[in-house]
Amino acid sequence: MNFTKPASFILFCGLLFSYGFCRAAEAQPANSHWWLEEGACFVGNWEPLSFRIRNGHVPRDYRAHYEFEHRESTVEALKAAGVDMVITHFYKGLGLEHEQEDLAYTKKLAGFLKQHRMYSGAYIGSTLFSETLYAEIPDAENWVQRDHRGEPINYGDQYFRERADFTHPGYRAQIEKAVYLAIKDYGMDLIHFDNFYTMFPLDAGYTPHIQQLFREYLEKKYAPELRKIRLGFEDLSRIRPPRVANRPMEPVTDPLVQEWIMFRVEALAGFIRELSEHIRALNPETAVEFNPHGLWGQNSAYTNGMDHARLLPWSDFFWSEDPDQAAYFPDQNRLVSKIRSYKLARRFGNALFSYNSNPLELAEALAFNRMCLGDVGWPIIEQPDGKPRDRAFLRFFNEHKALYRDLEELDDVGVMRDFESMTFSGWKPFLGTVQAEQALIQSRVPFSLLFDKDWDRLSAWKVVVLASQENLADEEIEALKKYVDSGGGLAVVGRSTGACDTWRRARDGADGFWKLLGLENPLKEPGRPARMTLGRGRVFYLPEFETDPRVPAAADEVQPDYWYRPLNWEEFLSGLAFCRGGDFTVQVDAEPWVAAQYYKKGSSRQVHLVNYRTGKPVSRIKVVLTESGWKPEKASLLSPEHEPLALQIAKNGQGWAVLVPELKTYEVAVLE
Repeated sequence: MNFTKPASFILFCGLLFSYGFCRAAEAQPANSHWWLEEGACFVGNWEPLSFRIRNGHVPRDYRAHYEFEHRESTVEALKAAGVDMVITHFYKGLGLEHEQEDLAYTKKLAGFLKQHRMYSGAYIGSTLFSETLYAEIPDAENWVQRDHRGEPINYGDQYFRERADFTHPGYRAQIEKAVYLAIKDYGMDLIHFDNFYTMFPLDAGYTPHIQQLFREYLEKKYAPELRKIRLGFEDLSRIRPPRVANRPMEPVTDPLVQEWIMFRVEALAGFIRELSEHIRALNPETAVEFNPHGLWGQNSAYTNGMDHARLLPWSDFFWSEDPDQAAYFPDQNRLVSKIRSYKLARRFGNALFSYNSNPLELAEALAFNRMCLGDVGWPIIEQPDGKPRDRAFLRFFNEHKALYRDLEELDDVGVMRDFESMTFSGWKPFLGTVQAEQALIQSRVPFSLLFDKDWDRLSAWKVVVLASQENLADEEIEALKKYVDSGGGLAVVGRSTGACDTWRRARDGADGFWKLLGLENPLKEPGRPARMTLGRGRVFYLPEFETDPRVPAAADEVQPDYWYRPLNWEEFLSGLAFCRGGDFTVQVDAEPWVAAQYYKKGSSRQVHLVNYRTGKPVSRIKVVLTESGWKPEKASLLSPEHEPLALQIAKNGQGWAVLVPELKTYEVAVLE
C-alpha cells in the first residue's frame, strides 16, 4: 500500500546523489554481529587531551588521569569488572593532523583492548574548531553553518567550535576520511558520531549551499501544478528557508515551514545512511552508532530535523542523554524511565546507549534494552569499593548472555506515533501519546511503539491506540478501517484525532475521520465515550484524557516532570480490554512503581520486572500468561540479587500463573 507520507519520502529520494542525501527506500541492512552475540557494556574517554586543555576546567593532574585511561592495567581492571568495550577519542574536529598526538594514545589503547578480547569504539565529532582546523584545511571555513545574520552557529557557548554544514561535500569527505582511518588503520569495532542531534537546527538554512538544495528539493518533490496547490505559486527561484520562531509545541500550518522541517529530516536521514553504507563497505562487522537522543517529549523533528523512524534503520546503537533517568516519585505516583527509548530501539533492531551507573538503571537496561548495559561509568573501577552492587549486575549479564539473545517482544498493544501528527500538531498529540504510554507502563500492559512504517502491518497488534493523532492521510484511515474490519481493536483518544490531512488541512463532512472509518456514533455525542463494533473488530472512543492539574496547559516539551498517568487511566485500560476482547497476553499484579517487559524465545517466555522505588521491595507478585495454545512445563526466577529459584506453575483460568515471592530491584521469570 502506498501512503501519502512514504510517497513524499520517495519523491525526495534520488535527489542530488552527489550530495548523498538518500535513495529509494530499501531493506534495512543487517546489524553487525559481534554485539548481538557478546553484548555491549562500556565506558568512554572520548575527549582528546588537546580538547580537554582548550575547553578548560582541567585539574592539575590531568595528564596523570589521561595516562591512566590508556594503560593496559586499566583495560585489565575494566575487563575484570565486566566491561567489554571502551569508546575512545578519534576525531574531535580539531584536525586530523592536529590530533595526531592523541591518536597515538588511541592506537595504543585499541591494541590493549584487542589483546584482551575487548572492543574499541571511535568517537567522531561533528563540529569545526576554528583555531586549528582552519589552519590545517583553509577551505573548511566554507563548511560552516550560518544564521540569518551570516554569523557562524557555535556549539553552545564554546565560541571556538562551529557547527558544520553537513550537506557540504568537503565536510562529508573529511568525515569519511576519518571513518576510513578508524576502520582500516586502527581496527575500531564501532564508529560513534557525536553531536548528531545538533546538526540541523531550525535556524541553519542561511548558507547558499543549503538554500539551493532546499529549492531543488521542492522542485523535485512538486511538479509546477502541484506547487500552486501546495504553496500558491510555481516559481521557486526566490524561495529561502523560512525564518520562524522556535515554538515546537504550537501547530504548524505554514506549508513552507512544514516543507523545511521535512527537508531537514530527509537530509539528516540521507547523511546517516551514507555514513552507514560507507562503514559497512569498509567492514560489515563495524557497528554504527550516533547521538540523536531518544524519546522524551520533545518535538525533535521541528527543532533539530530528527525523525528516529528514518534514522535508525541505518544504525546499530543510538544514544539517549535525555533527562529521563530511572526514578519514582511516590508523592506524585510518577514513574520516570527510558522505556520509550528502549522500545524505540527494539522496534528498529537497535540497542540504546545511556549512562547507567546504579542498580536501578542497570536493571532497566537488562529488562528493556537489547544485549546492552550502556555506559556503566569509570567509578566501576575507580571507587574504593568498586561498586559491588553494580558489578553484580554486570556479572549477571555476562553469565546469562544466552538469556538475552534473540528475544522477540510480546506486545498486544501498539501506540501510534504518526510523523505528521506528532510534528505538525503541537502540544496535544505529544501530551496525549505520553499519557497513553504512561498508563500502559505503570499498569504493565504489553505494548510497542508504532511509526509510519507500521501503517501497512497493523494486524501484528491486537489493539492500536491513536491519541490525538490529528494529521492522517486518507490511505491511513482506510488502513485502520481494513484493520478493524478484519478483527483488530482500535482505541481512539481525543476529539481531534484524524481532524486534518497530512498537510494539516481540516477535514469536514463526508471527508471526516469517523465517516471515512464507517462509524457515526462519536459524531452524535463527541463528548461521551463510546464502544462500537465495525466488521469483525471493535472500536473504543475516549473524548480526552483527564490531565493531572500539575501538568501545564502547554509548554515547549512534555518533559518528565509532566509524566503523570491521566486521571481516567482506568477507563482507558478498560476500553483497551474491550478492544482486545479479553485479557492481555501477560498480566502482572503489582504496584504502580513496578514496570515489566515480556519476551518469547522459542517455546519459552520471559517476564522481566523492575522496581523503580529504590529500597522498597514488593512482595508476592502474581504473573499470569494467557497465550493460546502454549503450556509451560517449568519455571525459574533469576536475579543478580539472589541464587536461582524454582517457581510453582498453577492453572489460572485460561492461562498459567506463577508467584514472584519478592522483587527488590530486578527479577526475570522464565517459563518453558
